[in-house]
Amino acid sequence: MQLKSFLFLLALASSSSLVAQHKLKVEVTDINKVEGAVEICLFDSDENYMRDALKCVWIDVKEASVKHSFDSVPEGDYAVVVIQDLNENRDLDTNFMGIPKEPYGFSNNPSTTFGPPSFEGASFQIAGEKIIQISLK
Repeated sequence: MQLKSFLFLLALASSSSLVAQHKLKVEVTDINKVEGAVEICLFDSDENYMRDALKCVWIDVKEASVKHSFDSVPEGDYAVVVIQDLNENRDLDTNFMGIPKEPYGFSNNPSTTFGPPSFEGASFQIAGEKIIQISLK
């Protein structure tokens, strides 16, 4: 009986690890100044959007585009927010009205004329491998 339980748990663990093997490839384009670093943050819900990222990475800017892959992402809806930190203070610098002074971008490349997009406006679905491009503004 113990061997059957062990085999069942092993099968369950193997199948659950296969479910989480989705991949998101992000390419950040239109980097006008090849300096500083780019932060790419992945958000998994409206509640966490722009507050508590599921994953974030910093990448030094060495050319006019930056690529990063998030591996083992569960299937679902996500949004990506990107900032280019030109002065490397690990913050998005803004003016006195709160308007960014450093480049930024969102998944789906929505208009930001009236402020940042909602989670719904920036979200996309991951199932399998997903490739997105984000243009910095």
